[in-house]
Amino acid sequence: MHRTAIKTVTYLLLSSTFSACAAQEWRPAPLYPALTRPLPSEDSEAYRCPPAPAAVVDIQTVSKYGEKAGKLNNSSVVDADSEAEYVADIAPIKAYGKFIVNSADHYIEGGKSANAEAQCALDWLEAWADGGAFLGQINRQGQSVRKWELGTFATTYLKVQSASRDEAQKAKIRKWISEIAYRAKEDFSTNPKLKSRRNNHLYWAAWGVLSAGLATGDKVLFDWGVDRYKFALDQIRDDGSLELEMERRTKAASYHMFALAPLILIAEAGEVNGIDLYALNKRRLQKLIDLNIAALDDMNVIGAKAGYKQEDLYNESSLAWMEPYYARFHDVRVEKWLKKYRPMGSTRIGGDMTALYETAQPASGDIVKQKE
Repeated sequence: MHRTAIKTVTYLLLSSTFSACAAQEWRPAPLYPALTRPLPSEDSEAYRCPPAPAAVVDIQTVSKYGEKAGKLNNSSVVDADSEAEYVADIAPIKAYGKFIVNSADHYIEGGKSANAEAQCALDWLEAWADGGAFLGQINRQGQSVRKWELGTFATTYLKVQSASRDEAQKAKIRKWISEIAYRAKEDFSTNPKLKSRRNNHLYWAAWGVLSAGLATGDKVLFDWGVDRYKFALDQIRDDGSLELEMERRTKAASYHMFALAPLILIAEAGEVNGIDLYALNKRRLQKLIDLNIAALDDMNVIGAKAGYKQEDLYNESSLAWMEPYYARFHDVRVEKWLKKYRPMGSTRIGGDMTALYETAQPASGDIVKQKE
């Protein structure tokens, strides 16, 4: 089996895309409620930050669904060899992301070494900025990885930036995040006939780019994410389903849930910045939300539409969007899932969402279904 190497190389300053796009100065509102309260000001125990791993510059990997001759399928059946290759290729990226997100979470949660861990996350972000991570040779599957992890980098920075007064370090990190964001934006602004430019991949690209706009104060990036969000709303059919996600056959339900998470976070970013994105297109997003909530109790709701029995892949990560949704609307239908899976978190949308949204369980009389 061909092994696709993710190469670590010396970084040469690559700024063609970023330089061509003048950042628009803008001061976005804090996305997460926890960021509006006082965060830890001192630590109660010593902490040693481990050295950051070498930056991953190139991402040349494969889809777990198989890309080799005779193996490409309908993106619903995992190819074992391709999955093993993909998992091995992205292992350094996943380990890096998990570490910085956990460090940032500990800062938000007020751990005993909160400030030191926040600074460690910044140091790791700076190390990958210095190394030009994600700015090398990127193939199509690499583009998917890049846009997913962009949200990880941007939201980690959003959470820990207040822990440091080193403006030079923070400026370096913001520039790096911007460079990745403009490349992701370019990736998903080309080849519009590709399904990945019209399905959940686009929604995640929109979130990654928009979150980078929040982290860097670049409204060009934010606006592109909002524009792609509007496109996504047009893909939602009257029954709440997404045509391209229905094509995932046995995985249609899990992909509908996967597609929803970035759209919820984009809507939340709009709300805190004065744009009622939930209300757009006659509250079209609510149709997708309703379908997903119904499928949690009975996946045949989607299975019957897709024509295949569905695989159960729900967990505290895939349902992490419920924290911001519940904090805003107190929808009774998600209460039992919050109770079952809290703390809920996902590295790509902010880490520990339960801590970030700080939503206490209200009395049952206070829980209401969102009005249509």
